[in-house]
Amino acid sequence: MTSKTAQRIFVKFRTDQVLADRKKVVVATAACLKVLGRDFDFKRDFLHAQGEIFKANSRCHILIDCDFGDSQPDLGCTELGCYRVAPGAEMRFTLQEELVHRGQIDAVPWGKHS
Repeated sequence: MTSKTAQRIFVKFRTDQVLADRKKVVVATAACLKVLGRDFDFKRDFLHAQGEIFKANSRCHILIDCDFGDSQPDLGCTELGCYRVAPGAEMRFTLQEELVHRGQIDAVPWGKHS
């Protein structure tokens, strides 16, 4: 890891797996809690999202640049946590580690839309 703040989190999911109106934020908060021990924060973290978020059973993914304003890291050296949403108990979901090729993830600019 290049610095304390050079952390990215990638999560893939299907819209039907997340029973909430603000799916991106719910998944981002779950990921930040798992990796960082804190809630997702729009002031500290940058959220990239792709997919048809309002379409039923659509494939989506999010990429979170944690504490994005504190650094400009070398993306190839940035710590990357990759997860997928999996069904959990009582209509909730869990995050499971997932192996993902980081090539296309590293192509996304740090802390800004591509």
